[in-house]
Amino acid sequence: MCQLCGSEVTPSTVSRRTLFAAAAGLAVAPMVVGTSAASAAPRPDDGADLILHNGHVITAALHGHAAQAVAIGGGRILATGPSSQVLRLAGRRTRRIDLRGRTVVPGLIDSHLHQFNSALDRPNVSLLEARSIADVVARIGERVAASAAGAWVQARSGWHESLLAEGRLPTRSELDAVSPQNPVYIPRGGHVATVNSAALALAGITRDTKDPTGGVIVRDANGEPTGVLLERARALITPVLPPPPSADQQRQQLRDQMAEHNALGITGVTEPGLSPDQIDIYTGLWHDHQLTTRAHLLWRIAALADVDAAVAAFKPHTGDDLLRFDGLKYLSDGGVEGGFLRDPYQIVPGEQTSADYHGVQLLPPGGADELTEMYRRAAQHGFQVQTHVVGDAAMDFVVGVMDTVHRETPLARLRWVLMHLFLPSSENMARMRKMGLLASVQDHPVLLGANQVKWWGEERGARAIPIREILDAGLVAGGGTDAPVVPPNPLWSLGWMVTRETLKGDVLGPEHAITAREALHLYTLGSATTQFAEHTLGTIDRGKLADVVVLDADPLSVDPGAIKDIGVDLTVVDGRVVYEKD
Repeated sequence: MCQLCGSEVTPSTVSRRTLFAAAAGLAVAPMVVGTSAASAAPRPDDGADLILHNGHVITAALHGHAAQAVAIGGGRILATGPSSQVLRLAGRRTRRIDLRGRTVVPGLIDSHLHQFNSALDRPNVSLLEARSIADVVARIGERVAASAAGAWVQARSGWHESLLAEGRLPTRSELDAVSPQNPVYIPRGGHVATVNSAALALAGITRDTKDPTGGVIVRDANGEPTGVLLERARALITPVLPPPPSADQQRQQLRDQMAEHNALGITGVTEPGLSPDQIDIYTGLWHDHQLTTRAHLLWRIAALADVDAAVAAFKPHTGDDLLRFDGLKYLSDGGVEGGFLRDPYQIVPGEQTSADYHGVQLLPPGGADELTEMYRRAAQHGFQVQTHVVGDAAMDFVVGVMDTVHRETPLARLRWVLMHLFLPSSENMARMRKMGLLASVQDHPVLLGANQVKWWGEERGARAIPIREILDAGLVAGGGTDAPVVPPNPLWSLGWMVTRETLKGDVLGPEHAITAREALHLYTLGSATTQFAEHTLGTIDRGKLADVVVLDADPLSVDPGAIKDIGVDLTVVDGRVVYEKD
């Protein structure tokens, strides 16, 4: 059932993909929404709904004013200022919270968080705390013991082998020891996986299986698959994996995931690449008033047909302040083990043995010409496009294609975003600024740093995601995590931006660190700007939407190394308390 239009639909029908457009009056221009929302603050007759007072209110990361209190009513910020003045807005029904000196910051917006995938990951085995191959095998073995014979056993993707004593992924033989019959699938991030023999057999992967375009089946010295699959080789397992849970289960898992994110201070996310069915799950929760994080949705595209489907289904900027569809997401290369690099990768014994390996470039079936037409058509129809770019060679190519499109349809007003920017050149950053392209940066090195050095070498590994250079180049950027690739905690991400310290305790590229104010700006107004929402979100100003977070310490004044340990006491979204620490 289409939640907005009320008609019966199936995944193959166009009507399912027009669920936002079917809602009369929801398609709006972003600047109009922002201007009207911030013009005048409402004032309820019965006073404010909520007043936070006797605290330290950071109204804006870079240029805010000092305040002790904030009043909220009707989902908006009514006032900020001294506690004595703000408390005058209290009425009979006003809830007053004495902050006792705690810090209030604008709602934290993750500009690249796979919230839906994180939700689907919830039932799987967590490996984040594993510190050895034996730990991994033991955790998998526990799940096997609790599973039916032959049933799939899957792990969550948010972990990393660099945290293991051996510093590598487990092999098929090690997994076979505890799971000879149950197929095992252990994704790591979005680009790597390791499986056991039963999984390889189900997928038909043998020593004679050729590497797929854009992927690598890692093999031992005898040519036998080790179980480790890189980039598009991972997709060889996909057809034999269990189907997704029912729509009702997915809705519940997404509700649970949003609650987990609220407890971390997350008030909004950009969902970087969803299917129409996944968008429908979001829409159902929106229709039932069950969203507790704002969601900026991007439709995943891999070919021109996907762009045409999106154009037929949606108008840009469709939705409201809680749920909005703005554009498309394209993947141009792989991750740390598959980013498309100008210079070859390092030799990694047992994992990467080619002296001429440059990673993988991901193109649609029609190659560069089809990608150019995909971008051209998206721009002509007014869509934002966000593109995954890891390697420097990938960025050379993508920026060049965008420049071609930009000459026909200026991109600045569409706010196209390059995501990740592990190894941007100064020339490409200058071209980005000239075209008005934006950036989104995440804390991948918190988990991936060891592999950056191992696969790319010390210099490239340490420079990866040079936020200092990105900001100094004049680029507007949003902050985030790319969860579940790395943990979703925004305080971890803020801490890494300031210290460049990984979860292992290594510091990679300290010269690329930024200040705590700059980091908080990226996570608030910077991320809001990538979502066309800077007039309604990102600061605690009168008339803006009431998204705020209460922290137990001030991230702008604590020791940088302590930022990651700051706790969240209260999260407010749209004026509603969605999380409160016991």
